[in-house]
Amino acid sequence: MATSSETKLLIATAVVAYVVGKRWWAKRGSDVGRLKKPAGAHWLWGHEYEAWDTLDGQFYIKNIDELGQAFGMKGGLFHSDILALTDPAAISHMFTKHPYEYTKSQIIRPLIDRLLGKSLVWAEGDQHKRQRQVLAPVFTNENVKAMDNEIHRAADKLVEVLREHVLSQQAEKGDGGGARVNILDWSGRATLDVIGAVGFGHDFQCGTSEEAKAITRSWRELILMGMEFPGFVAPLVIRAFPIITDLPVEAIQAQGEIKTIVKRIAKQLVEERRAMQNDEGMKSGKDLMSTLLKWNQNAEGEDLDQLLDHICTFVMVGHETISNALNFALYELARNPEMQDKLRKEMTEFVGSGPGGEPTYEEYQSQLPYLDAVCKEGLRMYPPASHTERIALADDVLPLRFPVTTPSGEQLSSIRVKRGQLINVPTIAINRSHTVWGPDAEVFRPERWLDAGGLPAPTSLTQGWSGIFSFLEGPRICIGFRLALFEYKVIMTTLLKNFEFKDTGAVLKTQFSSNLQPFVEGRKQDGIQIPLIVKDLHQ
Repeated sequence: MATSSETKLLIATAVVAYVVGKRWWAKRGSDVGRLKKPAGAHWLWGHEYEAWDTLDGQFYIKNIDELGQAFGMKGGLFHSDILALTDPAAISHMFTKHPYEYTKSQIIRPLIDRLLGKSLVWAEGDQHKRQRQVLAPVFTNENVKAMDNEIHRAADKLVEVLREHVLSQQAEKGDGGGARVNILDWSGRATLDVIGAVGFGHDFQCGTSEEAKAITRSWRELILMGMEFPGFVAPLVIRAFPIITDLPVEAIQAQGEIKTIVKRIAKQLVEERRAMQNDEGMKSGKDLMSTLLKWNQNAEGEDLDQLLDHICTFVMVGHETISNALNFALYELARNPEMQDKLRKEMTEFVGSGPGGEPTYEEYQSQLPYLDAVCKEGLRMYPPASHTERIALADDVLPLRFPVTTPSGEQLSSIRVKRGQLINVPTIAINRSHTVWGPDAEVFRPERWLDAGGLPAPTSLTQGWSGIFSFLEGPRICIGFRLALFEYKVIMTTLLKNFEFKDTGAVLKTQFSSNLQPFVEGRKQDGIQIPLIVKDLHQ
């Protein structure tokens, strides 16, 4: 009979053999292990901790510039090597030509399920195709154009409540120079109002309703956990041991709390709509709620649960990502007052064809070039989806537009990957690569979109956006990107016509946590924030 020491030795030997065997198998027929890697991998966390802990995406930006647009990373918890990739040909191959052969990793999908349910963001393959086909008509150009009134109403309400806050703060201080605000606390109110109105006919009351406060509070808690060490470790544990997604770790279990809150709201919204609409109303409605109910009008049980999952997705994703992008743009405009003045001049001097001289949907797209440039530059510098992952479902060969050189000097024009290969796509590095964008790649400069020769050579990435990858591409491109861009421009226009935004001198840093999250350098413990001085122009 084996002693306790012998049993422990056998277990340890088995674990080592499993890890070594797994790594050996992953390397067979794969080029990933042959690629250049950054120096200094940690014995336990590989390069993953450095990538997570290094601010502003600098781990990826630096290594893409130095090692090429494809390099290897040591995986954490003895995971096999990870492929970090920004090459446009390889990304087009994955996202456009073979999107369902490269799926979200086993880290991401359980977390999406806990946060949003089995909705469009979570779905893969035929299930994703069916869901997208059902939901796509909601976000056509014509339907987004028809959302104009709701978007302007939400923007005007934001101005009203923000003005009241600014004047109140000034009165307390006895100072008319403006008020210091965390802009993150404000812009999301308007985007949440928009998705509530155009999606479900529900009023979130510019962030003052109890459900709006619950959504914001729960999302902030999730973000903050993702920025702490347990938030880094938990996904790696899930990846290494996917059967223990019920592990009693707060950073894992908290995902379910948000879904519970939002689904409770969503169920109420469904019941309200069912009570309000007759069969004919459901057939004629073009908003998201009507589409979902037409899809399964009498949904109960699992069918109702999936319907609620879609609502969760559009409530959360439909407001938070674009408000984040808007906040970063306001921060850059506050730091560059000449750009802010130029943009305000363009907007105030333009007389649109809409009510009160407001630009129409079409005019926002084509008649305000500097606004368009600011929008694109903000999304380039601060992409909402700043990092994404994919898993190869089959052995494949990824083509490279820009060949890479191995440590032995061999040049590779393609990369062989094995089934199960984990691939990191750091969007922020695509958008800030010095190799692609030049020496000022990390400088906010909207003029690059207007100057002759200011943009890099066209790539296969997201046609018309000259290489930025902020909404992904192919069948997985953000289904609501037209709405997102429209509300971004309307809210930006409305805010700048009413307020001046000034720099506080605070230095902003960013970290990945669900998406790109800002905090003040040296004050991470204070939570996510973008502090700005806001002055009412009509005081």
